[in-house]
Amino acid sequence: MALRPVVVTGLGIICAAGRDPADFWLRLTSGSGGLTPVRDEAYAVFEARHAGQVPDEWITSQLPDADASLDRTAQLALVAARQAMAGLTAADPGRFGIILGKCQATPDQAGRYQPMHRTGDVVAERLGLRGPRILVSTACAAGGNAVGLAKDKILAGEADAVLAGGVDPLLFGTYAGFAGLQALSTGPCRPYSRSDGLNLGEGAAFLLLEPLDLALARGAVPLAEVAGYGLSADAYHATAPDPTGRGGAAAMRRALADAGLSPGDVHYVSGHGTGTPANDAMEAKVMRLVFGERAGQVPTSSIKSFLGHTLGAAGAVEAVAAVLALRHGVAPPTIGFDGEPAATDLDFVPNVARPMDIETVVSNNYAFGGNNVSLVLTRPRGPRAYEDPPRREAVITGLGPVTGAGTGIAEVSAAISAGVRAAGRPPSLDGRTYAPRSLWRHMNRLSRMAIAASRLAWEDAGLKLPRKALDDVGLIFATGAGSAESTGGFDESIALNPNKPAVLSFSNVVLNATGGAVCQTLGLRGPTTTICNGGASASIALDCALELISAGKAEVVLVVAADERPGEAFGDPSDPPTPYETGAAEPVPGSAAVAFVVESADHCAGRGGRAYARVLATTHATHDPTDAHVPAGARTAESLSSPTEAVGAGGATSVATAELAVSAKSPDSGTSPISSTSAMGGVARGLGLRAGVVVGVGAGSSRDREEAAAVLGAAGGVLTSSAALIGDCQAASGAMNIAMAALAVRDGIAPALTGLARPVAGDLGRYLTDPVLPGPVEQALALTAAPGSVSGAVLLGAV
Repeated sequence: MALRPVVVTGLGIICAAGRDPADFWLRLTSGSGGLTPVRDEAYAVFEARHAGQVPDEWITSQLPDADASLDRTAQLALVAARQAMAGLTAADPGRFGIILGKCQATPDQAGRYQPMHRTGDVVAERLGLRGPRILVSTACAAGGNAVGLAKDKILAGEADAVLAGGVDPLLFGTYAGFAGLQALSTGPCRPYSRSDGLNLGEGAAFLLLEPLDLALARGAVPLAEVAGYGLSADAYHATAPDPTGRGGAAAMRRALADAGLSPGDVHYVSGHGTGTPANDAMEAKVMRLVFGERAGQVPTSSIKSFLGHTLGAAGAVEAVAAVLALRHGVAPPTIGFDGEPAATDLDFVPNVARPMDIETVVSNNYAFGGNNVSLVLTRPRGPRAYEDPPRREAVITGLGPVTGAGTGIAEVSAAISAGVRAAGRPPSLDGRTYAPRSLWRHMNRLSRMAIAASRLAWEDAGLKLPRKALDDVGLIFATGAGSAESTGGFDESIALNPNKPAVLSFSNVVLNATGGAVCQTLGLRGPTTTICNGGASASIALDCALELISAGKAEVVLVVAADERPGEAFGDPSDPPTPYETGAAEPVPGSAAVAFVVESADHCAGRGGRAYARVLATTHATHDPTDAHVPAGARTAESLSSPTEAVGAGGATSVATAELAVSAKSPDSGTSPISSTSAMGGVARGLGLRAGVVVGVGAGSSRDREEAAAVLGAAGGVLTSSAALIGDCQAASGAMNIAMAALAVRDGIAPALTGLARPVAGDLGRYLTDPVLPGPVEQALALTAAPGSVSGAVLLGAV
């Protein structure tokens, strides 16, 4: 089946090897590397002191004065983003998205860690992008991963244009961590030859993706086609790649299959090529596994020899280089190539650029946590007929909550029925082991919670798959901040002695580490990614799962969300705040992990599974700093809706997402999104939501009033929240809301607002005050939110 062609129409880059695409390409083809001794004297404590640094004047010369106060990460991203958009004369902001890859939590101007998604929010706000907004954090695979997810958003009909890329600065702590792992080269790195270590670098890169038909209609010149992409998990080790190469090979084979191509169609491979012995040897295995006897005839080079390892930006930087290689018919070299290559039977394009016919490029990236991504880029072809992507029904079949209110859906259901209010109480896994003890005892709290939640969801779904089938099970991990325990421990060790960092903690600082631990424990090697959009992460992760199922890339996807409160002492308030109560105290932060199994309805039926609910629709809205909230698109089981105008200026973001989620199924509205809150009543009545339940994000904060007023005015049914049950747990709260909506649909119970007396909006009768719902629930709506960024809504229905 031929899908809508997606092409690259703009490029932007800033790194140690160039301040823009033209400068970058000139340096690559002339062999002019940008690795130099680190200028900052703080790095003098390390023996290895070469890195790819971006000169400050390269940044400031390309930024308006209004951006001078931004942190360095945002500045790098804005420079590359503006370059990529330079040829775009007009675009609908509501249909223009951004998907950004990052590896590290980065500091603001005051030196404090920002939310992972903040950089993407800044770029979107500065450039007026109101479409889909996602922060993907699969460590060193994030930039390439972002390009693949951007293609999905266009094929799903949620965007007409997407900026996809990555960014990471050079940070002292990260440098210390790699030095502690003894992974750094003492001089400029030499991938594929000496392979004595890597150099870190910094930078940002973006590719502007559009459907071919729309690009041609506006007169744009396609630079390359994003023909396919593939994701996989090693399920092997926290930092070391699987030495057999099977994870990397699986990603490349999936990418070629997605593109409808074979290994024989590939002319050049842009390699990951870090320069470490483990990576370079593994990549040689991947080449032999995928290309067989032809492996030595496929030129493969690493541009990290020019600019170092830019972590979350690396995949995007190398994708830009791949597009330029296609455009100019030149394979960039691996410079610094010295001595015998690590694999003598392979062609690493040593030291000198090579003119050659190039029609198809594969760009590969591998990461801590075992994440692998491959992109297939081809020369653009002309317009051609295409089909819409398939729309396959998906169901939620297993729930695995790990919370202070209980571990497992049976315990949590009992707590709900008993009216337990456990906000602020940490989950307890005492006496329970959900992984081999040799692994379990070395894991941090977040990984233990996520693994427990995943196993419990798997068991609740009744899944019994053969080992071979696990190779195709997807895993989407959602988190707001990753492991507070590991981040705190690593930061403390650096402060004490940067030459003796806590390397075990360092391996878990990357936010995808927990997802990797889940894959390793459960043996999952299917498509894998990590989403970091604060409290909206779980609903975005569900979107990714649905895209995998619709594309036929997975029949089963495990979505797991986890976040934790720093430290052991959470407090256990005897009277936690009641969501939506007038005068409620501030929310109680908490820790939790919540997993749910998503399956194609056909797969569930084929194995005789029992589903909780059908996924009827999902949608997300981005926050507008002017207080207008613009829907970013809706996905339904029957159609894909596209918003056309702003919704409810001054109202809560939840109202926009609620409207779209229900409008997509409304017999009154067809597939057109609602554009005002006044229309919501009729839509809700048409859906019968007055017999349903809305699980909101209310947690006892000042935002509760705005949310309650908007949701009660837009949707029928009764309103409740899981916050009194588990506290404010960032991404896990969003996943809990989805799980509680599924529980309401199948089992007729939901967390009740038992302490509610004076609601902030509406009558008390519009809130759920008894955990047992009065009748069958045909539909339930779950809301998620990352304040100031993205909010989401998931509409579930009875099976």
